Amino acid sequence: MNPPAEYTPEMVRQAADAIIAARPSYVKLITFYAHIFAAQEDARLRISLPPVHLSDELIRIKHREKLPLVMTSEMVIDPKASEDLLKELCRITVDCGSELAGAAQVLSGQSSKVTALFGPFLKAQESDILAGAEEMGVEPKTLAFFLYHSLRPSLCTCAVQLAPYLDSSPSGEQGYCPVCGSPPAIAWLEGEGQRYLFCSFCWHKWPVNRALCPFCGSREQQGLLYLYSEEEKEYRVDACESCRNYVKTVDTRVLARRCYPPLEHVASLHLDLKAAEAEYVASWPAQLPV
Repeated sequence: MNPPAEYTPEMVRQAADAIIAARPSYVKLITFYAHIFAAQEDARLRISLPPVHLSDELIRIKHREKLPLVMTSEMVIDPKASEDLLKELCRITVDCGSELAGAAQVLSGQSSKVTALFGPFLKAQESDILAGAEEMGVEPKTLAFFLYHSLRPSLCTCAVQLAPYLDSSPSGEQGYCPVCGSPPAIAWLEGEGQRYLFCSFCWHKWPVNRALCPFCGSREQQGLLYLYSEEEKEYRVDACESCRNYVKTVDTRVLARRCYPPLEHVASLHLDLKAAEAEYVASWPAQLPV
């Protein structure tokens, strides 16, 4: 039996309403993604995965070498639930009048071809994705968007199953996801200032030291910069002068509204523009999650 999801569709909708109230300019984008994420959380309740077992010896090696538990290609998915979600995501995209609506109509009529690419997507077989996109007449990045979002509930559920194998006393030095090895999508500040990172692929949440670049490990205080606005005390960009990477951070301690991490990522896209203007680079893949 899979553990219950941390979030519900209703919680996603409440978080979206709160963001829209605070940032009306984001209404169309947040409304679209609220439908996407709510459908994913609903699908997550129906995910059925076989138990994930890792041997004691493998776990010892992973902990000793500070390696992620699995590669993304080794993550387990529920193909039927993912296919059902694909169709629902295509319907949502058309109903919302998204710029992806035309592609969604094409993909919904060729769902069997799309689902055949679930495996190649997980294995990062770019040539297969490019060939599939050309055959179906859609942009590769658009196809990757629908593939990822159809698989996301399975990936999150798989990460929950794998999490008990993690070191019970994490060092706080790990800047990549300890479950699947992917880079972080967004950072969180909670409680007494504890910093957490959320994986851009499986959305596992793990603690990391505040005075640390999660990408190159730099601790040079002069080179760890913060970009922020007095009008948005809940958001900032944590940037590193050494490697020129950045991660957006949400300070949940100053927020008086419900938060859903992927929505906060979408609602802070203006910070990505700010970081790009300063010539910092985002590490998360373009289709994850927007």
